[in-house]
Amino acid sequence: MITAASRSSIDTALLRADAADAASVFTLRLDSDARAFAEAADARRAARSRARFLGVPVTVKDNFDLMGHATTAGSTLLADAPKARRDAPVVERLRRAGFVVLGRTNMTEFAFSGLGLNPHFGTPLNPAFPDEQRIPGGSSSGAAVSVALGIAPVAIGTDTGGSIRIPAALCGVTGFKPSADAITREGVLPLSTTLDSVGVIARSVGDCAAVFDVIRDRPGLPRTTLPPRRIRLGLVQTYVRDGMAPEVVRAMDAAVSAIEAGGGLVEPVELAELADIPAMMQEATFPAAEAFAWHEAFLSAGRAGEYDPRVVARIRAGGAMSAGGYVRLLARRRAFIDAIATQIAGLDALLWPTVPFIAPTIASLADDAAYHAANAQALRNSTVANLLDGCAISIPCPGDGPPVGLTLAALHGRDDHLLSVATSVQSLLKGA
Repeated sequence: MITAASRSSIDTALLRADAADAASVFTLRLDSDARAFAEAADARRAARSRARFLGVPVTVKDNFDLMGHATTAGSTLLADAPKARRDAPVVERLRRAGFVVLGRTNMTEFAFSGLGLNPHFGTPLNPAFPDEQRIPGGSSSGAAVSVALGIAPVAIGTDTGGSIRIPAALCGVTGFKPSADAITREGVLPLSTTLDSVGVIARSVGDCAAVFDVIRDRPGLPRTTLPPRRIRLGLVQTYVRDGMAPEVVRAMDAAVSAIEAGGGLVEPVELAELADIPAMMQEATFPAAEAFAWHEAFLSAGRAGEYDPRVVARIRAGGAMSAGGYVRLLARRRAFIDAIATQIAGLDALLWPTVPFIAPTIASLADDAAYHAANAQALRNSTVANLLDGCAISIPCPGDGPPVGLTLAALHGRDDHLLSVATSVQSLLKGA
């Protein structure tokens, strides 16, 4: 559980950020500011402030505005961009609650990959595999690593197709993607204006929920402790289970067994519409089409060479997508949401593996074909929740093996109920 901290806690966090295994976690460090805010927090505490998160360290992803700094989104392209004139509203809310921002964390350039590699600022290494040079997942790579290393108990990221949940799963922490309209995206550099969500990475569901309450736009419904016997989960059988690595199969089986042993009801669910997702996005995709619109001026100005080649290739693909294809994508998505909603009525959440593989080595992705294949597989499952306009959370599976994430997902606006369900499920998994 996140508790109020002091100046000494901030000093410890900054010292942890200096360690060799934290290399490339940050694109921007705010050490002096953090110490000053921590001293102010200590003064507020001495004056008997009741702020719950007074002095607690937090990191924010590199696509959030911080006053006085250019917002670079993991790219050198925007190094000379105008400096932000104010913090993003999410950052303002964190500061008002007492959090101390340590800095901005590394990410896949412009948030356009689920693997977390960055050729400009380096790639944060996955702490779950010391000395193995494995990917952290992305695009909120530095965010997940900052929590996994204990630099901060909580990190703020964004999620367009899994960019919070994928790195949380691969690094062994918890990642929550709320419904897209639950938290303002003002002051956040976009990838997809349709699918982007602001969310939280932390050690537990409870910590994700607590921070969600700080940064959300509107108060939610009361959350309750649900006894396991009242939880009904749909274990998705189609699409999301294709090609699972043996380690993922074992971890998911153990997790489902733990939930059932604790009294939860897990029933198989066939959602045939999931297999239609590739066809749905054959003519156009939201991230590519919408990213191209944002980046078109830079590309037209001849600055494509300043991008990560793997990222700019995906952005350029959006330029070939037609308006008709985009409009048909909107209609197909609406039909997809309606069809799934009808089939899962009565379930508290859907359940599937967050990522079907364990974190690969960075070296194994040197070839472009291997990179793009791994990226597509990493994003496949988590994108389902974004296309459903839903909310989802990734929780670590029990066991001593490599980190594997279990996703619980629900429809739009069910955030608070999902968090109640996830709290109970995580308790069962921790007891396994």
